[in-house]
Amino acid sequence: MEIIGPDGARKKYQAGTPLLTIARDYQAQYASPIALGVINGEIQPLQMCPREGDHVGFYTLDSEMGYRAYIATFQFALIAAMARQRPEICLEVENTFGHGLYCAVKNRIFLSKYDLEDITLCMEKMIRDQEPIQVKQVERDGAWPYVDPQFYQDEAPLLEALPEERRIKIYQLGDRYAYFVTPLLPNLGCLKAFQLVWMGSGILLRYGRQDQLEKLEPYVERKKLAQVYADSEKMGQVMHCPTVAALNQYIREGNSRGIIQMCEAYHEKSIARIADEIDADGRNIRLVLIAGPSSSGKTTFSQRLAVQMRVNGLRPIPISLDNYFKEREQTPRLPDGSYDFESIEALDTELFNEHMERLLREETVEIPYFNFKTGHREYRGQKEFLGDDGVLVVEGIHGMNEKLSARVRRRNKMKIYISALTPLSFDDYNRIPTTDMRLLRRMVRDSQFRSHDARQTIQNWSKVRAGEEKNIFPFSEEADIMFNTTLIYELAVFKKYACPLLEQIPRDAAEYPVARNFLDMLQIVEPIDDKAIPNNSIIREFIGHSIFGDLL
Repeated sequence: MEIIGPDGARKKYQAGTPLLTIARDYQAQYASPIALGVINGEIQPLQMCPREGDHVGFYTLDSEMGYRAYIATFQFALIAAMARQRPEICLEVENTFGHGLYCAVKNRIFLSKYDLEDITLCMEKMIRDQEPIQVKQVERDGAWPYVDPQFYQDEAPLLEALPEERRIKIYQLGDRYAYFVTPLLPNLGCLKAFQLVWMGSGILLRYGRQDQLEKLEPYVERKKLAQVYADSEKMGQVMHCPTVAALNQYIREGNSRGIIQMCEAYHEKSIARIADEIDADGRNIRLVLIAGPSSSGKTTFSQRLAVQMRVNGLRPIPISLDNYFKEREQTPRLPDGSYDFESIEALDTELFNEHMERLLREETVEIPYFNFKTGHREYRGQKEFLGDDGVLVVEGIHGMNEKLSARVRRRNKMKIYISALTPLSFDDYNRIPTTDMRLLRRMVRDSQFRSHDARQTIQNWSKVRAGEEKNIFPFSEEADIMFNTTLIYELAVFKKYACPLLEQIPRDAAEYPVARNFLDMLQIVEPIDDKAIPNNSIIREFIGHSIFGDLL
C-alpha cells in the first residue's frame, strides 16, 4: 500500500503495516517519542493500520493529545494491576488533581499501605515487561462481550448511547478489556515515574508533568479542591445524573427543564451563601478577590455575587485589574520578545496595594484607566470611596496570589477561586476533562462575541493553558472559598452551538483532529432546549442573552 506521510511525501508499505512500524521511519523528525497516529485527520492508536492512499500524521508524547494518551494508559495499567491484586475492588475514575488522577473505590473497600505497595510493585513489573496493549475494533453491538459484568451498570448505557454505525475500539491489557474514549499507547514501556497515594476514599495516581515524565513533583495535599470535587460529585448523585447516559435519559423523557432548574437553584443558593459570609463577622471583609482560569465564568459569578451582596445591604465596588497594568515600556517580555501581559510583573502591584490601603482607611481614591492603544495609564475621574457599606470586588487572574494584595490584612479580604469542574462522565473509566468543557465554552463565546472561529480558539488554547499553569493553578489553595461553575446539563447545550463551528474546520487543518474528537464526543449527547435557561445563568455568558449584557 502507499500512504501519504506527515511531510506530504508518498511512501510504500506492506498492507496491514501498523502505525507503530511506520512511526519508526518518521521518529527522527520529532524531538519527543511518537505517542499517537493520525489517519485522515482522525486520532488513532499506533496499533491501528492505515490503508491505501491514507494521509498519516503523528502526535508526540509531549503534545497535549500525547499526554492524554499517556495518562489514560497509566489509568489502564492501574485498573489491570488492581484486577490482578485485588479483583473485588471497583474503581471509578473521577478527576485530576494537579499531575494526578483520582480514582474512587466505589464499593468502599479500604486499601492499606501494604495493598498499595503490592499494586505498585505489580504496575512496576508490567512497565518493565513493556506489556503490550492490543486493540480490537468492533461494531457497537459486538462490544457487549467485552463489558465487564462488575461495571455493567455504568458501561452499558454508554455503549447504548453510541451510534449503531460507529465502530468501537476495545483495548486489551493481559486478560483485562476496556473501552476508552481516549486512544492508548501501544505498550506500558512508555510509562515513567508514578506513585499511588490513598486519598479520601480512593487512590490518587500521581505521574510526571507533561515536560518532565521521569520525575514527580513534591506531593501537596489539596484539601479545598478535593472538597469542591466531592461536592460536585455529590450533586451529580443527588440529581441522579452522574453520567452522559443519565443526562440523555432526562432529555429524552422531557425532563430537561427540571435538571436546568435544579442546577441553577444550586448555584443561586451557593452564591447567596457566599454573600452572607461576606456580610458576617461585623463586616470586616472589605476586599473580595475573584480569580479562576479561562472560561470558568468569573464575570457572571461576580455580577451575581454583587446582586446578592446588595440584598444584604452591601455596596459592591468593582475594580478592574486591567487598569493597573504597568506602562508599556515596563511590561515584561516572553522569550520570543512579545509582551507577557499574563505575568503578575505586568501589573503595578505597588500602586494597587497603595490604593487598597487608602480606600480601607476611608480615603477617596482616583482609580486609573489603562489605555491599551497607547500603552499608558490615564486618569479619567473615576473616584471611589468605600464608606461603611462598601466592599471592593476585584476580578482577575492574579487574585489568589498574595503578592497582589500583600498590604491588605488577611482578615479584611476574601479570596474566591472560580473553577469549572464537571462531575459528568461517560462511565467509570471515561471522564470528561475539565479542560475540554472550558475549551467548548471559550469556543462558543469566541464565536458569539469575538468573531473568532473554532480553529483560532483551538490554536490559542495551548498558550492559554500555559499561562494558567504558571499564574493561576499554583495559587488555587490560597482561596478562602472555591466555587464550581459547571452545570451538569451544559454539554447538551453546547452541542447546538459547537458542532457547526467544529464542522467548519477543514480535514487538512492541523486543528481537525481535536475538532473531530469533540464532534465524536458531542455525537453521544442528546441536545437540550436552551430556552429554559434563565438569563442570569453562567451559561449565558457563553451562548448569549445574559441579563448582564454581552460579557467578554
